[in-house]
Amino acid sequence: MIQHLCNWLSATWLSQLFGATNWFVPTVQSVHILAIAGVLTLLVTLHFRLLGVTHRGPPVPRLAAAYLPWVWRGLGVLFVTGVLLTITEPGRELLDISFRLKMLMVLTLVILTWVLQAGLRRDPEFWSASRRRRGLGGAIAAGSLVLCVGIVVAGRLIAYV
Repeated sequence: MIQHLCNWLSATWLSQLFGATNWFVPTVQSVHILAIAGVLTLLVTLHFRLLGVTHRGPPVPRLAAAYLPWVWRGLGVLFVTGVLLTITEPGRELLDISFRLKMLMVLTLVILTWVLQAGLRRDPEFWSASRRRRGLGGAIAAGSLVLCVGIVVAGRLIAYV
């Protein structure tokens, strides 16, 4: 089923056009990689603060209010560039187990980020209001950091497997 989708997609005029243009893939990959770097930098900074690894700077609610809108914008850029790369080389992406694992980790990271943000919207001090919430916030932060590393590793494996 996925192989048929890959065959169909690679035969489309858009896939053919993107694949035949020498500058397209390197340009879109560069934007994709820069967006990954930006999103991961914001998330790592926020999660280190949530975990208490860093103590200087604005409190978590202010940091989240400043960073999370940019995380969502960055994820939008990653979605668009990822779709363009998949259209260009569907077999390389859709048939690779590393790609599928990466997408599962990205989805999980998006859900965890949404949960973190939802708590802060409800109450800016939500993740520090009690010991239990601090623990849960720390678990979300630690899980998100592990997912960030896994996403980068899976992304690199797509290029080499």
